[in-house]
Amino acid sequence: MDSETPKTVGEYLRTSRESIGLTVDEISLITKIRAQYIEAIENDDFSMFSSPQLLKGYVKLLAKTVKADDAKTAALLESEAGENFKGKHIEDIVGKRFKEEIRKSEDFKKRILTIVFAGIFFIILSYAIIKVYEYIKTAPRIHIALPFQPPVKSLVSEGRPSVNSKSVKIPKTNYAAVLKGKVIKRTWVAVKIDGGSVATSMLYVGDREVWKAKERLRIKIGNAGGIILNYNGKDIGKPGAEKQVVTLSFPPKHSGGG
Repeated sequence: MDSETPKTVGEYLRTSRESIGLTVDEISLITKIRAQYIEAIENDDFSMFSSPQLLKGYVKLLAKTVKADDAKTAALLESEAGENFKGKHIEDIVGKRFKEEIRKSEDFKKRILTIVFAGIFFIILSYAIIKVYEYIKTAPRIHIALPFQPPVKSLVSEGRPSVNSKSVKIPKTNYAAVLKGKVIKRTWVAVKIDGGSVATSMLYVGDREVWKAKERLRIKIGNAGGIILNYNGKDIGKPGAEKQVVTLSFPPKHSGGG
């Protein structure tokens, strides 16, 4: 064994092991070091070791087991012959790899945390959007009905004052049909008043509508069970069942005109 000068610590430990007739598996049983670590050291591959202290401990134990010289083993380990190891300490070589592994591990943890926080933020944002959408969808509509006010003729005509300027009485308009509706469930209506065109609208819970006609009023209701009607001051209730479509005419065709 001494006639040949080993160039690396791995070669020195391997020749020492072979000289005493032990296999890698047998050395592994004796030292409790995994066979793959022993083979890596004998092949001068230190990339598997996370710290220089671990590597030096394994090398020292292997040297003792295969009856290699401790000082020679330490010297070979310190001055590894590969081009990449020239001028470097074994602590620098392995320590650098150890630090690189730590850096990669920290970067991986940061990426995982970023993904987790992004996922949590996305879930919270989605939940908020759903709640806002549900609120907008179910919130009661504000319906403002402005009373109809016919224009009042001016008291002054062509620069001359009216004969009676103390009070002006606006004659009341007579309607043949006044229909009021109180919405209890959402429905649509299509209304035709006198000779006008059909006006279609969607009504929501809580809405109150008033339709007036001088001659005739015709209304088509998409959800007859969703509205309560009052005709000319008389409650007539729901015109039909829920989701039933009905068409009504006022005054009724069998009546005389009011």
